Amino acid sequence: MFGLTRLLLWSGFLGVVSGVTQKSPSALAETAPSSVRVPESQRLEEPIIPVWQLEPRESSGPELHEEPLIPVSDESTDSISSTEFSGEAVFSWIQAAGDRQESKNSNEPSFGSRIRLNLETSFSGEDQFRLRLQTTNVVELDDVFDTDLARLSIQGADQYQVSLSRLDYQFPVGEDTEVFVQAIGGSISDIADPLNPLFSSSSRGAISRFGQRNPLYRQGGSTGIGLSHDFNDRINISLGYLGDNQDVFSNEESVAFAQLTLEPADSIRFGLLYTYGLNGLDTGTGSQQANDPFLEQSDAINSHSVGLQGTAKISEQLTLSGWTGYTRATATDLSNQPHADIFNWAFTLGYKNLFRDRTLGGLIIGRPPHVSSDAQPAWHLEVFYQVQLNEHITLTPGIVVITAPDPNRSPIVVGTLRTLFRF
Repeated sequence: MFGLTRLLLWSGFLGVVSGVTQKSPSALAETAPSSVRVPESQRLEEPIIPVWQLEPRESSGPELHEEPLIPVSDESTDSISSTEFSGEAVFSWIQAAGDRQESKNSNEPSFGSRIRLNLETSFSGEDQFRLRLQTTNVVELDDVFDTDLARLSIQGADQYQVSLSRLDYQFPVGEDTEVFVQAIGGSISDIADPLNPLFSSSSRGAISRFGQRNPLYRQGGSTGIGLSHDFNDRINISLGYLGDNQDVFSNEESVAFAQLTLEPADSIRFGLLYTYGLNGLDTGTGSQQANDPFLEQSDAINSHSVGLQGTAKISEQLTLSGWTGYTRATATDLSNQPHADIFNWAFTLGYKNLFRDRTLGGLIIGRPPHVSSDAQPAWHLEVFYQVQLNEHITLTPGIVVITAPDPNRSPIVVGTLRTLFRF
C-alpha cells in the first residue's frame, strides 16, 4: 500500500514539471496573477540570460559623487606648514693686479668658496620664515689693495667656520601690504626693490659689490622692521628702519628709509629712495673718504640721502638699468658741524641669450661713491658673461677695472671665474 502511494506521488510531480517546462514565456505570462501581468508589447521575445552571465553596462546618466562623511575645510589644508631646504656652493678663481699693500705683494691667483644652506618655512602658505647658514672663504681684495673699490660681490675669511648669516620673517597684512622683520643680515634691498634685476644677486649677478645695486641700499645696520604696500598695480611704497644687531636703537649704525616705486608701463619702473642715517655711510663700495668723510674724527655723522634708480626692458633679451645717488653728511659732534657731499652713479646693460641660450652678457659703467672734493674720482668698468650649463651649474667669467683708485696709484684689474652649484 505504501509503495503504491509513493508511485502515484512521483508520477504527479513529474507531470507538473513537464507541463511547466513545455510552456513558452508568453504562456507563463498569461498564467501569472493579474497584479504582475506584463503587457503584450513589453513581453520578452529572447531567452532569459542568467544574472551571473550578464556583462556590466555603462551608464549614460551623470556621474554621482559621494559626499565625504566628514567635510574637509579649505582653511585646514591652507594652514598646513611647509619647509623647503636649498643650498648653493660658489667657487671663485681670482687673479688681480695693481698697487698692493706691502704685506700683500703676492701676485699669485687665489681660489675660494662660499657655501650656503637655506631653510624656508611657511606657516600659512603666504608667509616666509628664512634661516641661512653660511661659510665664506674668498680673498678680500679690499684688504689686498686697501680700498673698497676693489671689493667683489663675494668675499670673506670665515676660516671655514659656519655662522648664521640670515634670520628674517615676512608676512602679509591684508592683500596689499607685506611686513618684514629682519633679525640678522637684513638690508634695505630686502624691503625696497633696488631695480637692478639682472645684477643684484651675489652669486648670479654682477661680479663686483658696486655693480649689484645703488650703494645707498647698503646704509645702516642689519636688524629692524619694514613694510611694503601696493596702492595699485603701478604704485608701491616701502619704508622701514634698520639698526645695529647688538642694539637696534643705539647710535652705532642705523638708517630710516622710504621708497616710492612707480611703474608707468609694463616694461619700465622707477624708484625714488630717501634715507636718514646715523653713522651708516660705510657701504663697502666707495673711496675711503666717501666711507668716512671726516677721517675718524667724528662719532656722530648724520646723513640725508636721495637715490633715483630705474630699469627698462627694451626687448625680451635687452634690459637697461641705472641709478644715481647723493648724500649730505654732517659731523654733528665737531665744531662748526662740517659737512660733505657724496655722489655715485652707474649704468648696467644686460643681454640674455647672447650667442647661445641660457646665457647673460653684462656691462657696468659708473663712478662709485666719492666726495665732491675728489679731484679725480675712480671709474668702474665691468664686463662678464654668464653661462648656465644646466639647472644646477652656472659659470661666470668676468673682468673688473678700477681706474685711479687713489691719487698716484695705478689701476686695479681683477679677472675671475665664478662657478655656482645649486642644490
